[in-house]
Amino acid sequence: MRGTATRRDDHAVSEVIGVVMLLAMVVTMMGGVFLVLTPYVNDFQDNTSWANANGIAERIDSRIDVVASSSNDTGLRTTINSLSSSIVPIMNAEKWTLSADLVWNEEVQVRYVNQTTFSVHAINESAVKAHIWTPSSEQFVLFSPSPEILTFEHDLNIQGTYIITVYNSDDEAIHRHTEASLSGLLVKTKVQTGEHSIGIINDARFDKFSNEPWDITTSADMKIEELFDGTMRTSLSLRNIQVAGAVPNGRDAIFDIKSLGPVQLFSGDAWNFRFTYESELGPTITPQMHEGWLIDYQLHKVSDTLDEYRGIRPWQRASGSDGLTIDHDGKMIDLEIDLQLVEVSK
Repeated sequence: MRGTATRRDDHAVSEVIGVVMLLAMVVTMMGGVFLVLTPYVNDFQDNTSWANANGIAERIDSRIDVVASSSNDTGLRTTINSLSSSIVPIMNAEKWTLSADLVWNEEVQVRYVNQTTFSVHAINESAVKAHIWTPSSEQFVLFSPSPEILTFEHDLNIQGTYIITVYNSDDEAIHRHTEASLSGLLVKTKVQTGEHSIGIINDARFDKFSNEPWDITTSADMKIEELFDGTMRTSLSLRNIQVAGAVPNGRDAIFDIKSLGPVQLFSGDAWNFRFTYESELGPTITPQMHEGWLIDYQLHKVSDTLDEYRGIRPWQRASGSDGLTIDHDGKMIDLEIDLQLVEVSK
C-alpha cells in the first residue's frame, strides 16, 4: 500500500512539473514574440501618428489658402480633430526683404540703420520724401535731394513688417523697400523616438523628425515666366499667420480663419529687383532654399551659358548671401508681389 501511494505522489509531482514547464515555454515564446513584434508595432503607431499629423497640416493649410487672398474680414470656420497632435504658433519664422526701383531713370538703395533710422541713396538725386507703413501705423518723412547717402528718422515700431516707398518731387513713387517678418503654425506629434514637427509657414511646408534637422517639403511658390515680348514676369505671395488668443486643440477643435486683407507690395514694371530670405527654423533651411532657387543658374554657369540664362541669380556673390535678383543688367521685369495677412482664433 505504501509503495502504491508513493508511486501516485511521484506521478502527481511529474504532472505539476510538466504543467509548469509548459507554462514556462508558453511565457518564453510569448515574450520572444513580444520582443520581435514591439519595434514593428511602434513603427506602425508612429506611422499612424505621422499620417494623422500630416492630414491635420494639409487641412489647416488648405483652409488658410482659401481665405488668404480674400478681402478684409472674409473668413471661414472649420473643425479639425487634433487629439493626437498639438498645434502652436511659431513666431517670426521667416524674414524676407524685397526692394525694387519703380522708374527706369533712378536707382535707389534704402538701408535699415536702427529702430528709428533708415538711410536712402538716390543715384540721380531725385528722392525727396519717404512713406513708411506698418500694420498699425504710417508716417511721411521729408528730406532734401542730395548725391550723398541721407539718413532719416521716424517714430514707428518697425520690429515686424514695414514698407518704405520713396517719392520724387513730382510725387511719383520711384522705389519701394519691404521687410516682412512671417509667422506660422507648428503641428507637433509625440512619437516613440521623440517628437515630429510640421511647420506651416508662408504657403510652404517643413518637416522635422526627432534628432534630425528641418527639411523642406514644399517651398513658397515664386512663379517666373518669360512673356512674349521677352519681359520676365515674377509673382509671389508672402503669408503671415497671426494667432489671436490660444490655438484650438483637442477633439473637434474649431478654428476661425479670417483674412486681414492682402497688402499689395509690387504691381507692374520694376527695375533692379532684389530680395533676401532668412529662416529661423534651423541652420539648414536658408541654404536649402538658396540651393533650390539657384540650381538652374549653377547649371548654366558650369556649362558656360549664363548669357542665355534668365531667372533667379545672385545679386552679388555667387552664394546668394548678398541677396538674389531676377534676370540681369538692370532689365525691367513685371513684378507682382502681395502680402497676405491671416488671423487664426478659436
